[in-house]
Amino acid sequence: MTNDKIINLTVLVVSLVTLLLVFYRIFKKGNQNNLYKYFRLLGVTLTIHVSGLLLQILFGNGNIPLVYFEYITYTGGVFTPVIFMVIALIYSKPNLDIKKTVYLYIIPIISLLVLWTNDFHHLFYQQYSVDMEHTIVGAYFYIYTLYSYGLIFTAIVTLIVSSIKKSGFFSIQTALIVIGGLIPITVNILGTLNIISITIYITPILFIVTSICFSIAIFRYKALNITPIAFKTVINTMSDAYVVISNDGTVVDSNNTFKNIFKKVFEFNNDDNLFYILKDKKMLDLVKLQAGIDKCRKYGDIVSDEYHIAYKKFEKYFQLDIHPIKEKNGKEYVGTLLLFKDITQHKLDMEELRKKQDIIVKQGQLVSIGELAGGVAHDINTPISAIKTGILMMNTMEGERTEEEKEILFRMDNCATKIINIVNSMRNQIRNLGGNTNVKFKISNVVNDIKIITYHEVKKNNSEVVIDMQDDLEIQGDPTKLGQVLTNLIVNAAQSYGTDKGGKIGVKVNKAPNNMAMISVTDYAGGIDDSIAPYIFKNILTTKGTHGTGLGLYLAYSVIKGEFNGDITFDTEKGVGTTFYITIPKA
Repeated sequence: MTNDKIINLTVLVVSLVTLLLVFYRIFKKGNQNNLYKYFRLLGVTLTIHVSGLLLQILFGNGNIPLVYFEYITYTGGVFTPVIFMVIALIYSKPNLDIKKTVYLYIIPIISLLVLWTNDFHHLFYQQYSVDMEHTIVGAYFYIYTLYSYGLIFTAIVTLIVSSIKKSGFFSIQTALIVIGGLIPITVNILGTLNIISITIYITPILFIVTSICFSIAIFRYKALNITPIAFKTVINTMSDAYVVISNDGTVVDSNNTFKNIFKKVFEFNNDDNLFYILKDKKMLDLVKLQAGIDKCRKYGDIVSDEYHIAYKKFEKYFQLDIHPIKEKNGKEYVGTLLLFKDITQHKLDMEELRKKQDIIVKQGQLVSIGELAGGVAHDINTPISAIKTGILMMNTMEGERTEEEKEILFRMDNCATKIINIVNSMRNQIRNLGGNTNVKFKISNVVNDIKIITYHEVKKNNSEVVIDMQDDLEIQGDPTKLGQVLTNLIVNAAQSYGTDKGGKIGVKVNKAPNNMAMISVTDYAGGIDDSIAPYIFKNILTTKGTHGTGLGLYLAYSVIKGEFNGDITFDTEKGVGTTFYITIPKA
């Protein structure tokens, strides 16, 4: 064996071993998406190509014509450009229907048939030599060459353009693709034009270099990463966890936060299938997640929902936002971004706040009822006192009473005393109205009751409640708690007038946008001071000195937000008045 053959043999073996090691390193996980499948297929075609050349070097000194070894070489070689082209198409369009690329194999198959029957027509080779400059090719060889290099050139351009769109012009990924693509094309064109002297052994070696460059770019440096660089820069500074998956669930990218949160639950690497992992661990509602992704893919909208993720001792709550990722043109859906916001502590805090809020609500109810009880007691005790006075006068009047009349007067006196005792007990012993009632009820029922209950306080301040029931709407929740809020607002409005001034308090109920019911309470008592307005819902404060608790509006905000999933806002104008707006979802 000559030195040249030894060198060629060594270079081919080293190149093939390097290719196999790189491909094994990248593909050892056995991922089944199309990109991986075709890169594996590329490894097979290149291995066949190199193997044919190795056989030619080792056994080409006998009686077997060297061109016959090309039959083996081209069995892999004719399909290599097609595989490159399919890889480029998958890269640019991840949802590509592979069946539509079948037509690309027509010329390679015809080329093999022409080569295998070359002895009969010499359309492929008229004279074959290991040295390209001594080879005389047939007419069909030019068709095969133009087609092959056309595919390779188109594939490389497609890869470069798509890589620039997805990872940037000056990225390592793009540079690797450009270098890997130019090497075989440049050398082979120069060799075909006899500008430089090359042998048939150089082509597979160059394609091996190209394959290694492409595979490193795509799977090591993520040239096919569907996450743009600008986005990656942002998410690297995020405290929320994120993971990007392809359409089949393959993990394309994730940040350190995601890995740190879930490292105690499962070990994963990029290119693992997230759906398989979640299905195996049974740690969340996978059907719900996949339905959300399907909805996101179908309509192109962000889908948000709360997920409870639990596995053994791991238990957390997340607000999961499902984002669509599309090509730059906005048409092709290429993957999904899952953004996990850890709300576990928020859930715990809300639960703790709910417990404390119940206590505060009950305290507020006691205060409100205590204030009202005094007024109600006054309204009841006044006529009852008159009745007792009349009974006393009748008992002391001159003249004899029959036993029956005495018994009636005695019972009347006892009943009047009993009423007074009941009223005083209601005033002194405030009952607990806190509960977990959740029913559908008409807003009008609560408003009418509150008008009666607040009558004394409103009357005491020379005020009047005017109800404008434009829509008799139904909502769901605890009517007692809504009554507490309205009581507080009406009493505040009446007290803001004062006993000297007085005025009207408007209570209006009507429909609001987005299927909401609105209750407004309006007074014309001069408005809220600018120094207090920003804090009335946020702090426990009062403008009534020792006569106020500061719980009223703070509790009103908590009740409407926490119990009714609604909102409470206000408009105030200094010197004019204030309107509170309560919006609650209709039942």
